[in-house]
Formats: sequence, structure tokens, C-alpha cells
Amino acid sequence: MVICVRWILGEDMDVNYQYLMKPILNWWQAITELSTDASLTITLWLVITVLLISLLVILTLVRRLKTCKSLLTFSATPTLVLDVKKGSILYSNTAITDIFDQENSNTSHIVAQCCFERLSHLAEQTAITTDVFHIKQLKKTLRFSAVQINYQRRRAWLCQIDHIGTNSSAISPWDVDGQIVNNLFSSNSAFVHIKTLDGLILNCSPSWAAQFGQSVEQVSGHFEHDFYSSSKIEQIKSYEKAVVAGDIQEYEEWNTADDNNILLQTMKYPLYDEHKKIVAILTVSNDLTEVMELNERLLNENGEHLRIEAELSRHNSLLNSVINATPDPVAFMNGDGKYVGANLGYCEVLGVEHADLIGMDRTLLLNQDKKVWLLEQENQLLLDGKSVRYEELLHLADQEPRWYEICKQRYVNHTNGENGILIVYRDLTERKRIEYDLEQAIEKFDELSSVDQLTKIANRRTFDTKLQHYWSTHHREIKQMSLLFCDVDSFKLYNDNYGHPMGDIVLAKIAQVMNDQVHRGADLVARYGGEEFAVILPNTDEEGAIRLANKIIKAVQGLAIEHAYSKAAKHVTLSIGIASMCPEHESSEALLLEHSDKALYMAKENGRNQYCVYAEKAHDQEMAELNFDLLKS
Repeated sequence: MVICVRWILGEDMDVNYQYLMKPILNWWQAITELSTDASLTITLWLVITVLLISLLVILTLVRRLKTCKSLLTFSATPTLVLDVKKGSILYSNTAITDIFDQENSNTSHIVAQCCFERLSHLAEQTAITTDVFHIKQLKKTLRFSAVQINYQRRRAWLCQIDHIGTNSSAISPWDVDGQIVNNLFSSNSAFVHIKTLDGLILNCSPSWAAQFGQSVEQVSGHFEHDFYSSSKIEQIKSYEKAVVAGDIQEYEEWNTADDNNILLQTMKYPLYDEHKKIVAILTVSNDLTEVMELNERLLNENGEHLRIEAELSRHNSLLNSVINATPDPVAFMNGDGKYVGANLGYCEVLGVEHADLIGMDRTLLLNQDKKVWLLEQENQLLLDGKSVRYEELLHLADQEPRWYEICKQRYVNHTNGENGILIVYRDLTERKRIEYDLEQAIEKFDELSSVDQLTKIANRRTFDTKLQHYWSTHHREIKQMSLLFCDVDSFKLYNDNYGHPMGDIVLAKIAQVMNDQVHRGADLVARYGGEEFAVILPNTDEEGAIRLANKIIKAVQGLAIEHAYSKAAKHVTLSIGIASMCPEHESSEALLLEHSDKALYMAKENGRNQYCVYAEKAHDQEMAELNFDLLKS
């Protein structure tokens, strides 16, 4: 019996259990020394044995339960236990909040809600489930694994979450004008998607998502490797090396969609942020399968036609009927450069009657500036058989210019061994329009992110970027730069009494006047915020800054905008703080901004409608040079 007990508890049972079991084992040994002849004694032994075994099993299970719970509690892996029916949190460990480096009691509920949304339709599934999702509130991309368990007599999901690092936060500016991109994607039949450099899908067209049996909403927030095989991902990365370097990449490849093989012409474009840094890749793929199938079919039909033509004295009625049924402009030339067949669409593009085109020499229709190039191209095609593809803008008679993709393919007449050229025109006008609209949307986004919409001058973001840039260059070149920090005097009183619409007009006029006083290309006038403006003056000393400040103050006075409630004058005026520095290694551009702000404060304190130059107390007891002549004017 003692051996049995030790086997159940294990040789390494802790001190507490040994202390509990020692009196029980001593009592048991005393009992076994009694006579075993009586049946009552035997029955008592059996009952005691059963009770003892049950007690040991219960103690073992309790100890293992505590061990498992301790492992979950102190585990570095974020863990949640969710109710299968309601999605409520039954258990969560501390790692679920530690992973986000924040003390936010709502974190676990946000993660739990996202997990439950993806598990709610899998209530009857018992296998392990994995998924990836992006949480915008937390700016995190997570991968979780879940399996059903019994927790406190309830069905529950045991979820373990991993954080996936990504640089998708750098694409947040796309949210500013995302509706334009969404509209373009929705109206585009091509396979289009935008992703970050590490493969996180930001947006896509419905056709791109549909090839994986998903919707746009289901695809967004996932990574590209969730949909492609590892070998396909490596192939994509090889194509994108040039894109990451700033080049546009174009290639063709066969792909599989809905169990069908399709030929895709793919263009990859780098996308930049306001710092001209590549942060995302735009991929546009067009299905060329129909064109290639048409080429193959026309080649087959052409071979058959030439056979019939040789047998029936080169009669070509069958070939003409085939190419006339083709929607794209199509024509055939023999090896001598003369047309032997064409459909009406091709004749309309060239502006020639069908009867006049057949038998016509190709050189009669070529522009003189392209004649040599096209003849060399077609002669090379007849020699090596490599197909030619290029785009051209054609000016049709009585029509708007249209873009065409021109495909040329060599064919061989097997009856007589002669070579010829198949020409197919594909109308790209609609695709070019979509590409133009997308470029316009990108340009509009760039403009919105750098220009203040009210005053039409540089905004705060552009100001911060330029100030940091000039500070670095002047530190490297050991040159002095200046900063004017300007504020409209008593502008709140103006808004309160004349109204905010009139205040907006005043700000726009002041911005225009300030911009007119700056004549160097490197100087920058920006709206800092509200009624505050700033002027960056690279390679400018204090005297140059003072001259410009005088011109700006007089120009604003010259507007003569009535302001009966101003404390400085009866019209709108401007106060300016001036700071000049030669950037040093241990300082930053924030110090220049701080000095100009202090000088502006002094100008305000000394009566407004003037400028003030910042100076250290140790070198100038007055701290500033005041322009009192402006107060008298």
C-alpha cells in the first residue's frame, strides 16, 4: 500500500503533501499489524483504501490545476479564454496588456472582440484555428491561435496572441484622402492593390480580393504571404527590388484564378510620403489572356487560310470573315510589307478604305519620322520571330486621340514557307484615363499634405520639415540663418466683433502680402497655426531679417483693414519676433523657434505693431531692439 501511495503522488511530492501523508501511513501500518482473519477488518481495509486513493487523486488534480493556471498567469504569451456563445472574457493574463506597452484596461476587451468576431462562425469546430487581423485603435497587427476547451464547466475558446511588427503606421496619410483611392479601385476591373514594404495589404480592388474568394474588407489588414505560397512571395520580392529603389517595374506572367490560367501584365509603382521616402507599393495587373488567345487563334486561322488560299488560288474570303468578327483592329502583312488582310476596325484606325488597303505597301502609311524605326523593327521581327509590343497615341480623323497597344507577331505560311506579320491594336484609352485619374489623386494628396487650404501658403508640416532641413545644412556649412515669428495683433477681438468669415479673409490677405515680400526661392512663408505665421530665411543674418520684417509690417499696414477694437491701431497690424543663429552641434532647430517666440512676446509686451530681435541678457540688458518709429507712423 505504501508503494502504491508513493507511485500515485510521485517520488518528488512536495513537503506539504509529505507532512499530510506521514500520519496516514503510520496509522495504516498500525492497522495492518492487527489480525486479518475477521471479515469486518478486511471490509474496513477496502473502504479505507478506496477513500485514500480518492483523496490522493483529488489532491493530485488540484495541484495540477494550480500549476496550469500559474503557467498561464506568468506566461509571456498573451492568453485569453473567451466564452463560446457570448464572447465574454473568462480569463486573461497580464501579458495581454504588457505586449502593447501601455496600461489600458480596455486593451483585452478590444483584442477579445476582434478574436470573437473571427471565431463566432466556428463554434462547432474543434481543430486549432489561426488568423491575422489589424486593430486600428491599438495600431497593431496580431496573429492568434485558438482551440476549444472546457473551462469551469463551460465551452470556451483558449486564444494565444502574437504581435506582428509592421511599418504600416507610415502610411497613415492615405487615410486623409482614402475615399478617392477607394472610388478608383471600385470602378477598376484590373487587379489592383496597395501594400506596405513588409507586405501588409492597405487597400485593393474587388477583383484582386475576389481571386482569393475574399471581399475587400476581409483582405485589408492581412499580409500578402497569407494568400501566396512562399515560392510566389520570393518571386514577387525579386520583381520588387527595382521598385524599392524607386523604379517602375513591368513584367508578364501566367497566373491561376478560379482554376483557370490567365496571362497578367503587371505594373508596380513606388509610392512616396511627404519626405520623398518610399513607403508602399502599388500593383496594377491587367488580364491579357484574351489578347494572347486571340493572337494564337488568328495565327491558327491564318495558317488555315493560307492553306485554303494556296488550294483555291489564294482565295482569302474565310480569313476576312474571321478577322472582321474580331473586336480589336487586326491586320496581316506578308514578308514584302504588303497588306493581305485586315478588318474594318483596323481600316478605321488608319483612315483607309478596306478595298484600298489590301495589297497596299506598308511604307505608304508610315510617318517619315518613324519610318526608319518601324522598318527596322519589322525586319528584325521577321528574322528572329520575337514578338513586339509598344504603346502609341494615335490621332484619328474627326475623333479624340486614343492610346493603343500595338502587338506584332510573326506567322509562317506552312504551305509555301513564307513569313508574315500579324498586327493587333488594343485600345488602352480607358486604362490610361484610370492611370491619369490615379496620378491626379496622388498629386492632390501631396498638395493637401503640404499647403494650408485657407491661405494657400505652406502649412505647419511643411514648415517643420523645411526648418529641420535648413538647420542641418547650415550646421554642416557653418552658416547663419534667421526666423521671423509673426502674430496678428488682437485677432481674437477681430473675430469676436467682425465674425470668423471676415477673420479668414484677413488671414488670407496677410499671407499673400507676406509672400509677396519674399523674393528668394529658398525663403519660406508658412502658416504656423491660427493667426500665427513664420518666415524661414536661410543664409540670412540679423540685418537682413530686420529689413524683411520692416517690409512685412509696412505691407500689412498698407492693407488698411479696419480694426476698431485693436489695442495697437485702428487697423489690422502685425507683431514680429526675430531670431538669428548659426546652428551648433549641441542645439536644435527648436532653440531657434524658442528664441523667435520670446522676441515676439517682447514685441507684444512693448505695444504691438513692431518687431523685436532676440538677444541674451548677458550681452544686452534690454534683451531686444525695438522699432519705435513704426509706432509713430
